[in-house]
Parts: sequence; structure tokens; C-alpha cells
Amino acid sequence: MLSYVARRLGVLFVILFGSSFILYNLAAISGDPLQELRTSTEPNAKQQIINLTRELKLDVPPPLRYFIWLKGILGVFRGQIDFGKTRDAEPVLNAIAAAVPITIRLVTAATFIAIILGISLGIVTALRQYSRFDYSMTFVAFLMFSLPIFWVAVLLKQFLAIRFNNFLADPVIPLKVVVLLSLFSGIFWSAIISGDRKRVIQIFAIAFTANALLLEILSITKWFAGPSLGPVVILILGVGVAFGITQLSTGISNRQSLYAALSMAVIGTIAYFPAQWAFTSSHPRLAVLVMAGITIG
Repeated sequence: MLSYVARRLGVLFVILFGSSFILYNLAAISGDPLQELRTSTEPNAKQQIINLTRELKLDVPPPLRYFIWLKGILGVFRGQIDFGKTRDAEPVLNAIAAAVPITIRLVTAATFIAIILGISLGIVTALRQYSRFDYSMTFVAFLMFSLPIFWVAVLLKQFLAIRFNNFLADPVIPLKVVVLLSLFSGIFWSAIISGDRKRVIQIFAIAFTANALLLEILSITKWFAGPSLGPVVILILGVGVAFGITQLSTGISNRQSLYAALSMAVIGTIAYFPAQWAFTSSHPRLAVLVMAGITIG
């Protein structure tokens, strides 16, 4: 037993050493930390290059520099761990410590969202087994599961953060974006509502047209520059969600479920007014938590 554990630990250390050595060298070779300074017109650019080369030991080849970094990491066994320094001469350990709380919040929020969405979709697809919706959601689930997380994260950062932030400076939606989002909306709603071929085509056409008109209205009015939702819009959205949830779960023919969902849409619209007070109160986070508890109840 001890020999087996020793072998497994030995293999683990070999894998850690090999993977870290390869990643370190790939990162070192793929970029030049001095590139901006080499093209800089600042009078002290040459001195900055000399200082940064000395601090980051850039005059040492990456394979040898890896062992300097590894020596600092192994300092954990003598209580003097050293992860090195960033370009701004800040200890990497401090940068990691500053990022840990944000990372924990992101991972916690993502985990809860994934659990809620996963269980909800699992229940709905089980209720509509072997339907177009079941096959569509299964395909999407397998597709998202197979995509590399780091690649998806980069795409989300690029399109939902950087480009969307640039878009808000002049919130006019391009025609190709309208067409692509409308196609997605048509496919999504036709897969959810389903039916025979004729009905699917009709649903696709209605969803495509409605989505395109809505996006054009938002683009013309530049709604994204000052987004807001009034009680009328919330009531319309609530009614739409009520019909959608009922269709997904029990079907529109179940009047009891439909009436229950519609009543929640009305209650949600009425709650719009106290919610405005809650968001502008002196303790908005506590108010949101209280409203979430009431909603769950």
C-alpha cells in the first residue's frame, strides 16, 4: 500500500514538474515584456529596460529562468515562498491575494447559477422527453460542456464586456447583429414550443419578426444609452414569461398552472413600486436579500 501511494505521488510530482516547465517556457517565449518600452519615446526608456531586465531576470534564458522561479516556489518548505514579481515590480503573491476574493465570488455565483439552470432544464426536458425541445437542449448542453472553459471566458470577456462597453458609446445595433439574434430567437422559440412542421415554421417566423422589430426599436430609440423598465413593460414581459414557463412545464392546456403563473406576473408588477424604494434605500443589499426571501417563499 505504501509503495503504491509513493508511486502515485512520484508520478504526480513528475507531471507537475513537466507541465509547469512547459507552461512557463511557452508563456516566456510567446511574449516580450519589453516590447512597449523598445518602441517608447520616453527619455528614460533605456534605463527602464535595464531595470526591468534586471528585476525580471530577462537576460537569463527561459529554461534556466524556470529553475530560479522554482527555487522561490520551493521556499515554502522553509517559510520564504517567492512567486516572483510582476512588470510593475509588485510581488506576484500580493496580486494573487488581491484576486482570490473576486475569484471566490465569481465561482460561487457561477456554481449557484449552474445548479439552478441545470436542475431546471433537466426537469423540463424530462417532462418533454423525446421532443424537439429535449433534443435541442441536449445538443446545447453537450456543446457547452465540450467547449474549453478558458476559451469561452475569453469570448465572454471580449463580447459582453469590452465590445459591449464600446457599443454603449453609440448604441446602434448593426443589421447583421439584428439578423443573427433574430435567427437565434426563431430557432430557440420554435424548439421550445415545438409541434408539427407547419407550426414550427410559423413560430420561427413570428419569433424572428418580433425579435427583429424589437431590436430595431431599441436601436432607433438608443434604449441602451439609458435603459429603464416601467410597470407596463414589466407586466408584458411577466405575462410572456408566464406563458413560456407554463408551456415548458405542464403545457398551456393546464389552466390551473397558467393562472398561477399569470397571478405571479401580476404580483411581480405590483412589487415594482416597493422594489424602487428598496433599490434607493440606505441598505440596498439587505433590501434585495429580503425581497429574494419573499420571492422564494
